[in-house]
Amino acid sequence: MRIRRALQRGNCEPWLLVLDNADDARLLIEGDTALARFVSRYRGGYVVVSTRDRYVAQVLMGKADSLTVTTLSLEDAKKLFRSRLPDDMDFDEDIKRQILENLEHLPLCITQAAAYIDCTKIKSERSLLEALDGDHVDLRRDYDSPNSVLRAWKISFEKIRGNYAQAGQLLSVMAFLDRQYISRDLLQGLVESRHQLNAALGILQGFCLVVAESSNDSFKMHRLVQLATRFWLLSKKTDYETLALKLVTAKFDQTGHDNKTTWRLLIPHAKVIETYEFQDKDSNLLLAKLLYNIASHDLHAGHYDIAAKSCQESYSKQVGLGGESNLDTLKTAGLLGVIRKHQVNTWMDLSEVLERQGEFVTSQELAEKALKVRKRRLGNDNIKTLQTLMHLALLLRRQARYRDAEALGREVLQGYRRILPWPHEITLKSGYALAGTLRENGKFEEAVTISVVFMCIALLRSELLTKRSQQSVRRLRRGGSEYSVTSILRHLLAINNLALGYRLKGELLKAEEHYRDICIAHDKCQRQNHPEAIQVCQNLAVVLRDQKKYEEAEKIGRDTLERRERVLGPEDLSTVNTALDLAMTLEQEKKYVEASSLALRVLAVRTKRLGEAHTYTLDTLFTIASINERLGDVNVAKEKFQVVLDGRMKTLGKDHPATKETADRLASLGITVPEDTWAVGEEM
Repeated sequence: MRIRRALQRGNCEPWLLVLDNADDARLLIEGDTALARFVSRYRGGYVVVSTRDRYVAQVLMGKADSLTVTTLSLEDAKKLFRSRLPDDMDFDEDIKRQILENLEHLPLCITQAAAYIDCTKIKSERSLLEALDGDHVDLRRDYDSPNSVLRAWKISFEKIRGNYAQAGQLLSVMAFLDRQYISRDLLQGLVESRHQLNAALGILQGFCLVVAESSNDSFKMHRLVQLATRFWLLSKKTDYETLALKLVTAKFDQTGHDNKTTWRLLIPHAKVIETYEFQDKDSNLLLAKLLYNIASHDLHAGHYDIAAKSCQESYSKQVGLGGESNLDTLKTAGLLGVIRKHQVNTWMDLSEVLERQGEFVTSQELAEKALKVRKRRLGNDNIKTLQTLMHLALLLRRQARYRDAEALGREVLQGYRRILPWPHEITLKSGYALAGTLRENGKFEEAVTISVVFMCIALLRSELLTKRSQQSVRRLRRGGSEYSVTSILRHLLAINNLALGYRLKGELLKAEEHYRDICIAHDKCQRQNHPEAIQVCQNLAVVLRDQKKYEEAEKIGRDTLERRERVLGPEDLSTVNTALDLAMTLEQEKKYVEASSLALRVLAVRTKRLGEAHTYTLDTLFTIASINERLGDVNVAKEKFQVVLDGRMKTLGKDHPATKETADRLASLGITVPEDTWAVGEEM
């Protein structure tokens, strides 16, 4: 989470992220929290992925950026083998070649075989070959691991189990934990004294079966070592899974939740153990307890979906084994309720982020999940439920599904009227949103009626609110303020609503004055680069353009675009919206070449992010066609207007004003399209 937040800020130094053994497709590329959804969005660095799964590699990095790592050549394998052998020992070249062929030239197997030779002081070349060539099962069939792994570790494993019982027991339990960060403190639960633990770990290190981490307080084993050890313990698999469960659960009991460092080291082992299946009641009760601890940790880490899954599983086990009235069951039920609340809030947060990034379908899916839960738990007339509905209406509007967006917008407006005092600011906002949906769907008469009614109410309300607010802004203009930043920003929202009302009413000078006040206030509050401040500047530029104050509108538009690009990036939808506004200003100034270049940039982003048929994409293409016409490229303009007409017919229908406007522009260029030949339009 810390790494992700640092990348999201966008101001970190050039970075390199290494994902080693990235073999779990579910974690990396599937689901709402898939790592691939976030890694690919951040600029300024590089990602290196090592994986055995070609599908994962291609999804994460693409075919062009994927490299296949082959095994060592015979000469390189010989050099590695020689470097790991004692100085006074070597083998005949033919014997060495046979050994390396049996080990399939794998570096890890070569290193381990050399360690076995060093530890056992084996002298017979043929004895080593016979050990490596013994009976074995094909691990590629059962464990997705090369045969050489079994050959290399078979001899070491049998040697340790026969001669070093405690080391063998330690290795056996470690194989059923996560293979990394296995702490000394955790392993201490398997032996009586620290001396016995150190001796056993020394033996395992000598055979290169485990390696100390940098701090020397924890150990790790290679994935292939772990698989080979598990293979040899198949007949006692349940026994060692149970030992691992008891070991980790006991360590959780000994450690309070405040000790976050210890918990963080235990969680990976707990998540390995939660995948095991136990048949007896005592083990399942311990597993339920372990699942509770996992859920508690994931809750505090903000991984609410994962926490909910673990907690639900823990609750189900406890109900089945101890009953609903059991204290542990009730405790788990309480935790599950807390997780569910955070989970829904996170769905909405992520949905809003995805909406801003133009991923409307995924955003809608998350919002619908949140709505279902909020309706069930909070009711239809709860303010959070209505907020979710309003967000869904926005998403449908973004996808040009105006009929559905309108229905939800009316439901939201009626809901707010029922539960909030009139006229409440939130209710007024929902009215403006509904009017916007109606306007985009061509229902101008009703849109204007709603806008005028709500504007008059908002003006009366805002005039009362902003008399004091404007005094605060005037103080800010003079360089001082008696109000907190929070108070000032609350006043600015009221002034912004007032400016919007004047703008819709056509009183552009008043709107301009209020937008200037808001811009000054944001500057005084050191919020020049806040998205809200940038949006107000964009609104000011549009109002100036509408008054034909093109020079200042262009200057503010360029500054706004530069800030959008710096804060959000050049392909953010808000950035390209600003770019299109600037292009329209440049068009009015007859700076057609630059206007066309900007509009084409917007078209590329909107086509990529929203699709060719989206109304915003078609609006952009209409602007480009208009610029082409002004540049004298009439044939090009005709082609583009025809594409826009076809798209608007399918998306908006033939009666939509935007569709009729496109047909009129084609007619002005000498192309008349009879209405009975237009494609039948269906709302998306």
